[in-house]
Amino acid sequence: MSTNTPPAPGRPSPRPTPRLSPAFHRFWAGSLSSNLADGIMLTALPMLAAALTNDPLAVAGLTAARYLPWLLFGLLAGALVDRVDRVRAMVAANLLRAAAITALAILTATGNATVTTLYIVMFAAMTCEIVYDTAGRAILPALARTALDRANGRLVGGREVAQEFAGAPLGGFLFAIAAALPLATNAGAYALGALILLGLPLTARRAPAPPTDQPATPPADPVRAVLHDIGQGLRHIHTDPPLRALILFGATLNLGAAAVTAVFVLTVQDHYGVPPHLFGVFLATAALGAIGGALLAGNTAHRIGRYRGITAGYLAQAAFCTLFALAPDAPTAAAAWTLVAAASAYGTVLSSGILQQIVPEHLMGRVSSAKQMLGLGLAPAGALLGGLLARADLRAPALFGAAVFTAATLLALRHLRTATARADANEQAARADPAH
Repeated sequence: MSTNTPPAPGRPSPRPTPRLSPAFHRFWAGSLSSNLADGIMLTALPMLAAALTNDPLAVAGLTAARYLPWLLFGLLAGALVDRVDRVRAMVAANLLRAAAITALAILTATGNATVTTLYIVMFAAMTCEIVYDTAGRAILPALARTALDRANGRLVGGREVAQEFAGAPLGGFLFAIAAALPLATNAGAYALGALILLGLPLTARRAPAPPTDQPATPPADPVRAVLHDIGQGLRHIHTDPPLRALILFGATLNLGAAAVTAVFVLTVQDHYGVPPHLFGVFLATAALGAIGGALLAGNTAHRIGRYRGITAGYLAQAAFCTLFALAPDAPTAAAAWTLVAAASAYGTVLSSGILQQIVPEHLMGRVSSAKQMLGLGLAPAGALLGGLLARADLRAPALFGAAVFTAATLLALRHLRTATARADANEQAARADPAH
């Protein structure tokens, strides 16, 4: 899409509520099935690890296996999905995940599963997840270019329902019956998601050709060609200040969020006195808030404008995070945390839509993977900082997070204004294009 800077943004001109296509709904259905599988897997594998060993470090190793693939293969996956049929990449990723989980189910049923096996399966499944997620973000503009905020709202809300409300409890329930049962169900949900995606239209499958004003020819050698593609994506980010600021803004928010969530369980249980058997209820209220915030963003962004929405969302997140830290009791803290989750989801939906509108489609995979890599790269530093602050006071990480959310939003205002203006202009141009 064009990235010409339009006039400063104000309230968008009134327009009908954007409609989502049947192709998007097929894509959403496939995502829901995969999200259900994610929720089952991320519940069943830690439970299986705890059944195999009582070593906390060994169990914690699953978390490292979960995030390590992003740091190793994130940029490579971005270059891949900008070169291949994105639907086939998503289908292949789901089928490979299904195969890995099926193998683990067989090993578990026969009593041959080990903690090392769990690491290998988690690493393999999350490597496939990188390809699936990156391709999904890249394909979305082709399915919902004129309704990206509603589409992102549906995806985020659907993910919370399928993963947190359905997948996580189902994984725990099935594990109580038989350890291999959630794994078999998990594999089936991944396979179903792959089958649903096969029906997506050809127009959404491949990245469009680069504009004619970018004639650079990649090297013939495959390795050098991939490095060329990765470099092209990184150069695009570097030479586009608003886009670069949007990505750094998201990474900084992740640092603050990681500081808060790293000791969240201790804050809730030790400071607010919530018993362990009610901790899940505390988390469920936050999931409800995230669903509400995601759906609200998708349905209201075209009325109040992305710039107003994203700034209000993240400043509200800071305010509610402060309220969570200073809450006088557990019910007030739960209500505040629900609002934190709602504001975070609201801002996430809008920032995703902005990025998808201003990044050229042939670079979408590389830019989105770089964004994810940077965000996840700062998260461990935020978690460590949160742990250090919590040694002084369990409320300190939440106050630190609130300060980070506020400072990051205020410092990014100028670039957020420019980026949202470009996104609005590109969306209006897409509405005027008969092809959309």
